[in-house]
Amino acid sequence: MTNLSASSCGASSRLISPFYPSLDGLRAIAFFMVFLVHYAPMLSTAPIWRWGWVGVDLFFVLSGFLITGILFDSLQRNDYFRTFYKRRSLRIFPLFYGFWIALLLLTPILHFQWNRYILSLPLYIGNFFYAGGMLNQHAATSDIIFPSLIHHGQLMAINLSALWSLCVEEQFYLVWPLIIFLVRSRRALLGICVTTMAVVLLGRVLYVHLHTGDPGLIYFNTFARTDTLMMGAALALWLRGPVPSLAILRRAAWIILLAGPLLLFAVTSLDRQHVFLPNSDPFIATFGYTIIAITSAAALLLAIDNASPLARVLHLAPLRFLGRLSYGLYFFHLLPSAFVLTHIPTFQSHHMGFLTLLAPFCFALTAAWLSFRFLESPFLRLKSRLAPQKGHIADPIPVPPSSGRISTGLLPSPAV
Repeated sequence: MTNLSASSCGASSRLISPFYPSLDGLRAIAFFMVFLVHYAPMLSTAPIWRWGWVGVDLFFVLSGFLITGILFDSLQRNDYFRTFYKRRSLRIFPLFYGFWIALLLLTPILHFQWNRYILSLPLYIGNFFYAGGMLNQHAATSDIIFPSLIHHGQLMAINLSALWSLCVEEQFYLVWPLIIFLVRSRRALLGICVTTMAVVLLGRVLYVHLHTGDPGLIYFNTFARTDTLMMGAALALWLRGPVPSLAILRRAAWIILLAGPLLLFAVTSLDRQHVFLPNSDPFIATFGYTIIAITSAAALLLAIDNASPLARVLHLAPLRFLGRLSYGLYFFHLLPSAFVLTHIPTFQSHHMGFLTLLAPFCFALTAAWLSFRFLESPFLRLKSRLAPQKGHIADPIPVPPSSGRISTGLLPSPAV
């Protein structure tokens, strides 16, 4: 019994770290999944591209895991709330509100058309209105319309639909720290995570079977997606107690990582509705989200196990470089989608269809790097002074791998 306990503690301690370099690589993978679901279908109708939205679920599991670990390990600090919210604000707000300030300043010049639902996004509640916009019950929250200066006044749009997931995460940041602070017990918190996942799953099942609308609309609802964040939180809490050996964990994670996608593909292949996105399938909108959350947790577990092949791949410098920019990449990648959609016929007529993917990616990469370098970094440097954290290393400025300056040390992700 003693040997088993020691082995369990050893396995747990090897998977707990203040920094996980491989998670930058995992963020890059999650971003590419989301990017492809938005742009690849413009070139190809292959079913594989329709699954890219799963990248958002992977981001949710990552957030739940990292934030819960930080909060639980900080419970003994007198400045528990102050440090957490200062660090979150310094990481998230400069880009988010800098963008909205820029839009306000440009409105008199570009004549952006605002509405109350667009204004819900800066308040981090836009996701609750997104479904209504899709049903044409009100103006969509996803687009800011303006007359183009280069298309003879033709109406164009800045697509903001990616921001719904940032709303969900910010709502999570407002509630979960208080729950951890009040409960404190690791076992009790684990019980809350498991209970929440079960209740949310039951709620989705009841909604889908009692409601005649599109099941995919619950995808944007915080209450319907909380189980994905709780899955990451549960993993962080579980690893801070006795766990099986690394060999057992590794084997179980690989089985889940392979079985989860196979099950999802098998179920959706039987769907006769031929929906464009699988999250409109009743099974995916209920049990599917849970399966995706468990599969994402398995991928995360392998990513933080430095001995796994997946972790070694995720340590590659190009992936880590993109992962450090993942917040900006995700934020900017959809902004030019209306412009790309308008010019697809031109791209294809000149045999340059590849620009449908290349142009928005280059735009997002350039904007994300400039934002991180000149807007976000000055605020990130304030973390160590305004909200110091034990063992913290200053957030690195992402440097392209070709320069040879990428560090291979244990650098923190800029999203933490």
